[in-house]
Amino acid sequence: MDCGTGLRRLLDDAHAALADGDAGMAEQRAKAVSALLRAERDLAEYVAARAASAEDDDEALRAEIRSRIARFVDADRAGAPPEVLERLAREAFEG
Repeated sequence: MDCGTGLRRLLDDAHAALADGDAGMAEQRAKAVSALLRAERDLAEYVAARAASAEDDDEALRAEIRSRIARFVDADRAGAPPEVLERLAREAFEG
């Protein structure tokens, strides 16, 4: 059963309890629906935040690699000795 179906069933149970004159049970079921909805919302926000964080981490990693490559290219264009270029290349690709 999907979440929407389950929540609908709980809400229908709350309506039925209210219709049967059991306000306490209706309130209890309605509170359960409310708590589940908050939990679903919190979970969705958490998942979205994790995804955004992962995208930020990926972009930061790409920026760092681009920076390392740029340092290598700049050193090569400036005529840096082979040992400097070798060190920069190791740093660029080995991290």
